[in-house]
Amino acid sequence: MRSSALGAGLVAQTQSGMPTFRLQRPRTAQEAMDAHEQAPDAVFAAGCTDLVAQVREGLLVTDLISLRRVTDLSAMTLTDGVLGLGPLLTHDQGATHPLLRARLPELADAWAAIATVRVRYRATLGGNLMARRPRYEMPLLLASLEATALLCRGQQQRRAPVTDLWSMSDAGPELLRQLLVDTSSLRWFGYERSMRPLLTVALTIRLASDGLRLSAAVGSEYRAPFLLQHAIDEGSLADASTREVAGEMASQVPDWAGDYAGPVGYRRRVVATLLSRQLAAAMKGWRA
Repeated sequence: MRSSALGAGLVAQTQSGMPTFRLQRPRTAQEAMDAHEQAPDAVFAAGCTDLVAQVREGLLVTDLISLRRVTDLSAMTLTDGVLGLGPLLTHDQGATHPLLRARLPELADAWAAIATVRVRYRATLGGNLMARRPRYEMPLLLASLEATALLCRGQQQRRAPVTDLWSMSDAGPELLRQLLVDTSSLRWFGYERSMRPLLTVALTIRLASDGLRLSAAVGSEYRAPFLLQHAIDEGSLADASTREVAGEMASQVPDWAGDYAGPVGYRRRVVATLLSRQLAAAMKGWRA
């Protein structure tokens, strides 16, 4: 620590001693990919709420590609029942977007509940995902919804499930172009965060060829997220006890999910309770 030259108090060395870096400001996604191809180790930046934290944690930035001017990455679309979410949507823009409110209001409500006001107006969907931090909530919501990410590295593009972005391993910088969520088979979606930071649960129920497919994403402030999945006949779900179905899904909670904040047995009981509440709510409000 050292004193600020302007008398503003103490400044962390990682912040005051940050070396110079090359800054590029593309106006299109193609220009951003071209810039990244020329500087493969460049860091993409948008809202910068997480980037500032990473710099304070020791991240060394030599090349920075600002995406703030790439307006086409802020779009939201709907094509044949598939929602396309632009990664530059801020939390506030996404949660209040009229298209999302009309097509998938449950996701809009869940999105509106996360983060603080200051973060919501600055942080972006893409930054929340690409930071690969276990405690962030949007990866859980989108993983439960079985969202697909369109990623680019230079001129190479690939599609990957959002669960691939859970890995904390250094996969190298990639540009997130779009997130796709199929709403055509969606029967119900809900998010339960009343037990955060211990754990949160996002549950999606979809129509399948042989019944219903349940997909729950479970996360926590402390542990890596994971998926719980279950298939059941629609009539059986209506007749079965929600506690029974929730218990079967909660039994999939891996042993490594336990820690000092809650042993695995306790976490399984909490997951079962939250899932039971969600299933009860789902059966009261099935989508037409």
